[in-house]
Amino acid sequence: DAAGNNYIYTLSESYEDKDWWPCKADMQDKIDSIDINVSVPNAFWVAANGAMIDSTDDGVNRVFKFKHRYPIASYLVCLGIAKYKRFYLGNVAVGSKNVPFVVNMFSGKTTTTENNILIRMNNNKLVFAALNNLYGDYPFANEKHGYYEFGFSGGMEHQTFSGIGTNSMQSNTVLAHELGHQWWGDKVTFATWNHLWLAEGFATYSEALAFEFVPSIGISAVNKMASNKLTAQGNNSTPILINNISNSDNIWTNNNTTAIYERGCMVASMLRALLGDTKFFAACKNYLNDPLLKYQSATTADLQRNMENQFGENMNAFFTEWITKKGTPDYTVNWGNVGNVINIKLAQTIAATGTNGVKSTFFPMPVVIKIADASGTMDTTIVIYHKSATQLLYSGNGVGATNTNIISYNLSFTPATLTFDPLNQTMANGVINFSTILPIENIDLTAAYKTNKNIVTATIENNNSNENIVLEKSVDGIHFEKLGVMNLINSSATTQQYQLFDENITALKIYYRARINNNGAIIYSKIVVVENNRKVIVLISPNPAKNVVNISFKNIANLSSQIKIFNAEGKLLLDTINTKNNTSINTSNFASGVYVVEIFQNGQIVASEKLVVKN
Repeated sequence: DAAGNNYIYTLSESYEDKDWWPCKADMQDKIDSIDINVSVPNAFWVAANGAMIDSTDDGVNRVFKFKHRYPIASYLVCLGIAKYKRFYLGNVAVGSKNVPFVVNMFSGKTTTTENNILIRMNNNKLVFAALNNLYGDYPFANEKHGYYEFGFSGGMEHQTFSGIGTNSMQSNTVLAHELGHQWWGDKVTFATWNHLWLAEGFATYSEALAFEFVPSIGISAVNKMASNKLTAQGNNSTPILINNISNSDNIWTNNNTTAIYERGCMVASMLRALLGDTKFFAACKNYLNDPLLKYQSATTADLQRNMENQFGENMNAFFTEWITKKGTPDYTVNWGNVGNVINIKLAQTIAATGTNGVKSTFFPMPVVIKIADASGTMDTTIVIYHKSATQLLYSGNGVGATNTNIISYNLSFTPATLTFDPLNQTMANGVINFSTILPIENIDLTAAYKTNKNIVTATIENNNSNENIVLEKSVDGIHFEKLGVMNLINSSATTQQYQLFDENITALKIYYRARINNNGAIIYSKIVVVENNRKVIVLISPNPAKNVVNISFKNIANLSSQIKIFNAEGKLLLDTINTKNNTSINTSNFASGVYVVEIFQNGQIVASEKLVVKN
C-alpha cells in the first residue's frame, strides 16, 4: 500500500473463486449464508462480507468473525487484509433501519487525499438514497454498506462491501457503479455468465442515474450518457448476450466488455424511454422483488417478463434484436407542418461489422425528438416507439399509425427546430431534414348545438387521400373516443365538406376533433367545444340516493321538461317528460354507482347534475 505495507486481496470473477476457497460455484444455487473467520497479526485488519461480530486481540493476533445471512454467489465472497485505516461514516437509512456505512483505506495517504476520498464517500450517501428510492430498499440492510481498498484497478461488487482500486477511491462513477451492483448482480444474480449484462449494463446505467438524481455531485448525466453511447456505438460487431463462457478469458474480451457494459446501459436507458419513468422503475422493482428471482438468479427472459408486465404488450422483438444481434442504428428524420400540426417520417439504417454474430435487419426502439418553436421559448420532447419498419406508435399507449413510417402530433406551438436524442437516451444518431413531401391538409372544424343535437362540420383543403374522416368525442378534452365516420356533404375543386350529428348530449361541455389518415400519417384537427348554457338550477335529494330520488328545479317559464338519466357508460336508463317543478323517481332497480341527470327544454340541454346511487 502507500505506506509500503503488504496486503492480501481476493478477486474471483468469473471462475476464480474455486482457486482460493472450496465452494460450489453455481449462481443458480446460491450459498444460503456464510461465516468468515480470519486470524491475522494484530497490526492488520480484515475486510469481508457481512456484519463483523468480533475482532478479539490477544496481544499477538487478532481474530475476525463475520456473519453474512443473505444468499450469496460464490464469486462475490471476498477477503481484504491490510493495515487498514478505518472510517465509520455513520448510517444510511433504509426504511426504519439504520445501516452502518464503513470505509477501509490503505494507510500512508496524505490528509488531503483522505479528505478527498471521504468527500466522495459522503457523496455516495446521497447516491445510496437515490438508488434506494429508484430500485427499492437496499438488499442487505441488516448488515452494512461500504467499500474497502484493494489491489485491483477499478472496483468489484463484493456483497455488502465492494472492493475499490486505489485509483478509483475518489471516483464517483466507480462508487456508483459498484453500489448499483448491490441490486443488479448481487441481490438478483445472472443465472449464467451469458447474461452478465443484467448486472453490468444496469450498474453502468446506475452511474448516469446517480448523476441525474444527485446533481450536487456536479457531473452531467447527459455527458455521461454521451460517453456510454459513443463507446457502445464503437462496437457494432458483438451482441450483448455472450456466446462463449467457457473461461474468464473468453468472457472478458474488449468487445464483450463494451457490449455488456455500455451497450447494456443503453438498452436499460431505451427501456426507460419506452416505458416512461413510472412504469420503468416499477418494472425494475418488480424484477428485483420477483418471488422467483429475489436473492436468486435470473435470465434476460425474466427481465423481459417484468418489463412487459408494465409496458402492457409483448416485447419479444425488442429483446431479440437488442440482446442477441449486432449492429448500430441510424436515422433519417423528415418532417413537415401546417401550423401546430407536425408530421414526422422515420427511416432506420443499420451498420454492422465483423463475422461473428447475426446483424439485425431492424431494431425496435424509442426515437426521442425535441421539438421547439422559432424563439426557443416553447418546446416539447416526444418519444416515438418505432416498433417495426412500417409501424410507429405513440410511446406508452400503443396507439399510432400502422403500415406507415409517418406519425403526427398536435402541438401547442408552431414547430421550427427538431433535435434528435438530446439527452443521449438511445443507441441511434439522426439526421433531421425539413421536407415538403409531407403535405398536411388544413382541417377547419366547427360545431354548434341545434334542435337537440350537436352538428359538427369539417372543411378540408385538397383531400386527395380518399380516406375516411373520423370524428372523435370527449367530455374532458383529453380522452377522445370515436363517434363515427363523417359524411361528405359538399365537394369542390379545392375543398371538401364533411358533417356528422351527435344526438347523445351527455355533458354541459362536449369536445370534438376530426382525424384523417393522410398517406399513412394520422392528422388531427384543432379541438372545438360545444357548451350548453345552463338555464335551470337543479336540486337532487337525497344524494346519494337509495330507493327514491327527488328532483326539483327552477322552471320560471313553466316549460315542459324532459328528464334523462344516463349511467357512467353513457347508456340512457330513463327518459321522461315532466310539466312540474319537481318529480320523484324510483331508483331501487338502479345498480350502485354514479349517474348523470340531464334536463332538456325546447330540445336543448339546460342542466346537468351528478347522481350517486347506493343500493
